[in-house]
Amino acid sequence: MHVADQGKVLRVTYGLIAATAWAASTVAAANAARRLGTFYAVLISQALGLMTLGVLTALLHPSLAAAGHALAGLAAAGVLGLAGWLFYYRALESGPVGLVSAIGASYGGVTALLAVTLLGEHIGGFGGAGVMLAVGGVALAVARAPAASDTPADVDAADRGPRHSVVLAEKPRAGLLRQGTTLALASALTYGVGAFLLGRYSGGAGWLPSTLVSYAASVFSLVLVLPFVRPPVKTGGGPAGLLWAVAAGLTETVALVAFSRGGQVGQVAITAAVSSLYPALALGAGIVLFRERLSGQQLVGVGCIATGLLVLGLT
Repeated sequence: MHVADQGKVLRVTYGLIAATAWAASTVAAANAARRLGTFYAVLISQALGLMTLGVLTALLHPSLAAAGHALAGLAAAGVLGLAGWLFYYRALESGPVGLVSAIGASYGGVTALLAVTLLGEHIGGFGGAGVMLAVGGVALAVARAPAASDTPADVDAADRGPRHSVVLAEKPRAGLLRQGTTLALASALTYGVGAFLLGRYSGGAGWLPSTLVSYAASVFSLVLVLPFVRPPVKTGGGPAGLLWAVAAGLTETVALVAFSRGGQVGQVAITAAVSSLYPALALGAGIVLFRERLSGQQLVGVGCIATGLLVLGLT
């Protein structure tokens, strides 16, 4: 096989590994957040990721000097990334896995827009179309579609018995859906800014030292605020919740390493494009494992987000 073809196969392979790991991390994060609560699930997964990156640093011996010069920027990236994770886990705790993961994945569009606006980077018309498609998909996914719960005020009294009880049952579910999509959107915005800062400084400091510093800032912030916020512990989580949190941290680290390794093999575009398909895998997992049901409008929105991210990744 030609060397260039081998490189392309490797980039696609790393992209598939990253996509699969991110989808698995989303499922694990949803289970962890629903059993342990958002704060402790994020703390465990981030701490495990930091330990894994520490082991990699000890094995690979990268230079940490450049990361020290960009300490403030990388720490800010870690804190913003932490906010994104807290929003994301909380959204998974209350919202559909497939929909939340698709909206959260649109952080790539936020990062791209910041790079164009602040750094003068060019993504071209093709990349701009991808961003617009992803934004349109988010708008479709979060828009409130007409539902059976939209009952007219003058409904016939004879119909209000059973139908009214259905409406009351649907209202909490609709509220959780709106909360989940709102939190997922907040996650995309904060994580997108954090990813922009991480990308901005990791070019000179190296991906491993930069990621290590940002993870350290994230874990340090969580430990620092723990005595003050004292989040409640869910008693029903048990060992399963802890195992899910560990799985979320490990799979997230695998995805990050695979994505970064794909960029080292060659141009990161192919790896980014393939890895951006992970919301589709998470959507399938949500349907199979959590028996989630999305409206046609939401499915179209998820499809637009995945397609937009794919187009942006290929730019």
